[in-house]
Amino acid sequence: MNRKKAMDHRTRVGQERSNRTRLRILEAAMRVFAEKGPDAPVIQDFIIAADMSRGTFYNYFNSIEELLIATSKQLEDDLIVSIQAEIESMPSPVERMTFGMLLWLQKAADDPTWCAFVNRVAHHSPMVETQVGADLRDGMARGEFFCPDIDAAYDMIVGTLRQAMNRMMAEKVPQKYPKLVVQTVLQGLGVAGKQSNALLELALPKMRRPARTISRVSAVS
Repeated sequence: MNRKKAMDHRTRVGQERSNRTRLRILEAAMRVFAEKGPDAPVIQDFIIAADMSRGTFYNYFNSIEELLIATSKQLEDDLIVSIQAEIESMPSPVERMTFGMLLWLQKAADDPTWCAFVNRVAHHSPMVETQVGADLRDGMARGEFFCPDIDAAYDMIVGTLRQAMNRMMAEKVPQKYPKLVVQTVLQGLGVAGKQSNALLELALPKMRRPARTISRVSAVS
C-alpha cells in the first residue's frame, strides 16, 4: 500500500513537472510569436526563449505549426474563461450568445496582434466548441434558437466571426461593425429582430478578468 502511494506520488509530481515545462514553452512561444509573427520564427528561437535543450523541446512539440496551434488554443481558452466569467450568470442562451460574441469581437478590435495570431490557426480550441455548442443546444431546447442543425449553426457562428476578424484586420470598420455582425448571426439563428435589437442596445460588460494580450506577453515570465 505504501509502495502504491509512493508510486502515485511520483506519478503526480512527474505530471506536474511536465505541465510546468509545457507551460514554460507556451509562454516562451507567445513572446517569440509576438516579436516575430506566426510565420518567421525557427525552432531554435523557441528553444532559446524557453532556455531548454532541443531534446526537451521535442519531447513536447514536433514542429512550429504544432506549437502555433497549441499557443493559439492557450490564448483562446484564456479569453473564453474571461468571457464565461461575465456571461455565465445570464439566464438566457440568447443573452449569453450575444454578449459572448460581442466580447470576442471587442477583444479582436482592441488587440490586433491577438486577432491576427488567433486567426492564423485554421481551427478553434475545444473549449470554444464546448461553450458555443452548449449555448446552442440550450437555446434550441428552450425554443430561443431556430436552426435545422446544430453543427451547421456552429459553423455559421465560427465562420462569420472568423471572416469578421479578417475584415477587421484588413480594413478600418465602423464602430458599430461588431454589433452588425452579431445581429446578422442572431438572425441566422432565428432570433427575432426586436429581441436582438433590444439586446444590442444594452451596455457591453467589461471583463473583470482581462484576457491575455499577446502584444504584451513579453512581460510574462
